[in-house]
This record gives sequence, structure tokens and C-alpha cells, in this order.
Amino acid sequence: MSARDKVLSHVRRHGSASRPELQTALGMSRPVVAAVVRDLLAEELLTEHQGENTGGRGRPGRRLRPRYPAGAVIGVDVSHRHLTVAAATLDLTVRTEHRVAIDVDTRPTEALDNTADMIRRTVEEVRLTVDGPVSACAVGIPGPLDMNKRAIASPTILSSWAGLDLAAELGSRTGLTVSLDNDANLGALAEHRHGSADHRGNLIYVKASDGIGAGLIVHGIPVSGSFGAAGEIGHTQVIPDGDWCRCGNRGCLETIVSVRQVLQQVRHFYPGDTDLRARLPEIAQHPVARKIFAESGRTLGRVLANLCALLDPAAVVIGGEMSQAGEAFVDGVRDSIERLAQPGFDNRVLVVASALGTRAELMGSLTLARDIALRGGIRRAPSRSNTR
Repeated sequence: MSARDKVLSHVRRHGSASRPELQTALGMSRPVVAAVVRDLLAEELLTEHQGENTGGRGRPGRRLRPRYPAGAVIGVDVSHRHLTVAAATLDLTVRTEHRVAIDVDTRPTEALDNTADMIRRTVEEVRLTVDGPVSACAVGIPGPLDMNKRAIASPTILSSWAGLDLAAELGSRTGLTVSLDNDANLGALAEHRHGSADHRGNLIYVKASDGIGAGLIVHGIPVSGSFGAAGEIGHTQVIPDGDWCRCGNRGCLETIVSVRQVLQQVRHFYPGDTDLRARLPEIAQHPVARKIFAESGRTLGRVLANLCALLDPAAVVIGGEMSQAGEAFVDGVRDSIERLAQPGFDNRVLVVASALGTRAELMGSLTLARDIALRGGIRRAPSRSNTR
């Protein structure tokens, strides 16, 4: 990357920066940073503002912030039980959003048709309110992806979609250039940029919902593995003679800690209630439910402790529906990680619930779409007279 692109990328990624921060972070001299910033301000790709006084002496320094071109991007979150499609401007302000409940695993054709229809509808709506093009679409998929084939990599997870070039299929139906990624990877991207991870360079994000998947970021770079299966911790065997898992093995983590299995253990406290998921925050206050959630968290934490030993992350962020299960679940995860950590390494890993909650994957898809749009040549912002 050129010095210009490095500065612009850094400010966009972090939301703001001072000139001295750019010098330190990017290893550039003061004259180079000054020249690059001057050009980016002239092109109206950056703006400059007075920083806030944090209590120190002297006047606060001036900070640079990104100024985005006109236009919009589309983000899609495909979950096992629903589809969500949203459009956002390039500063990631969501302008329109649609969600529909559907069993994606067993009704793949209907799910694909609905996804394409919702994308087209969302594009039409956002074009009425936003100047500029709808320039990119990113889709999060709840399963391992072979990025070379742009298809589901596993014959047992989302098996009805295996081998289907989803990007090409959705692209031909919508007229957009479509990119794909695993949903947990997108959740990790969103938490790294906008949430609990706060730009920590090494982190593990866990989506704990119907499935259990992890998104990994190492030195600021998402890691998907050679075959797209990095982070598929839901299929780590925990109990050798346990229940059969949809992957074909027995006793997988997913058969114990998925939201469906956890809620099944508290169902007898809520007879006749058919939608316990919507009441997770309330259920988390039940004294017995807190014990169940804590033990489920400890089970997940034992698997994550091994992953922490391999990756040495700065943060573990718990997302998905189980992130709504109160402090007990996250505390259980933290307890196992700290208890099983190497001596001297306990309490070093930040273990927190997702700041974005169940919207992390959707925000990750919008973030990826924006990154692609900005890399695709949308470089100069419109003049102020044309902005809303």
C-alpha cells in the first residue's frame, strides 16, 4: 500500500487519529504524514476537528476523521433460523433493514429465493434515499466456506447448499457483486472494528447460537484457514459417547452449549412458552437458570482455553444468542479460561460479551461490503454542496 492508502485506511479503520498517532502506528516520518494528510484533506477524504480535552495540560490536539463518498452497501446475515438484509451508507448508518424467519437448513431453495428477493427490495428502497451507487453486497453464511469455490465446504453442515456457488447465484439474481464469508468471521470483524474488542490485534469471537463457531483475528488479520474451516469449534468433541451431532460425530460442543440445548434444560420452568429465546435476558435472572448458564459457559470455556493456549489472544468476545444470557454465561467462560490458563497467564485475556449482541454478524457483513466498495475505486468524496 502507498503512504496515502495506509493513512486513509488507518483513519477509516479506527474512526479518528492524530498526526502523531499516524507517525507512530505507521512508522512514517512527520513530513510524510503531513504531506499525505494535506492531500487527503484537499480531496475531502478526511476532515479535521479539535480533539476533546481529557484533563491534561494545554490545548487538545486536532484529530482527523474519515469522510466517506456517497453511496450504499448491502449486508446479509444468513442464520439457521432467519435471514436479515440491511442497507447502509458508507459511514455504516443503516437506512433500511428486513428480517424474515425461515429454516435455512432444510429449506435451501426457499431461503435462497428469499435472500435474493430481500436484497433486490432493499436496494430499491435505499436508492430512494441515498445518492450514489449501491456498490457492494456481503453475505454471512453459518458454515465453513471454500473461498476458492465460493461454496459451503462441508457435506454435513448446510448440506443442502454444498457445492452451490452462492456468490454467483445471488449476483446473477440481484445484479450486484456479492462476496461471502463465514458469519462468525464477520462477527469478529464487527467486534474488532466497532465493538468490545476495541481494535485489539489478536482476538477470538464466538457466535453461540444454534451452532457454535469462532472467528479468529491474528495481528489484525482475519484467519479462515486453508479450507475455510478455521474456528469451527462447535464440532470439537467434548463427550466421546455423547449425543449425535449433525456433523456425524458424537458429543460435540454444539450438542451441549447451543442455545437450543441450553434452553431445553430450563423449559420446565416455563410450561407452555413456545419462544424462550425472546425471553433469554429475563430467564437469565432465574436462580436455577443462572446455574445452568454458568455451567454451559464453563463447558464452552474449556474448549476456548485450549484455543487461547494456541493463539494467545488479547480478547475473547462472546456473541450470538447466548450473549443475551446474562453475566452467568460469560462468567462461566471466563472461569474456565482463567482456571486452565498457563501459570502467569491468568487474567491476561479479556473475556466479555459482545457489544453488538445478535447484530454483530449483520454489522460485520456491512463492514466487509464497505471495505470492498472502498477498495473498488470509490476514492473521492463528493463536494459538500452534493452531500446530505
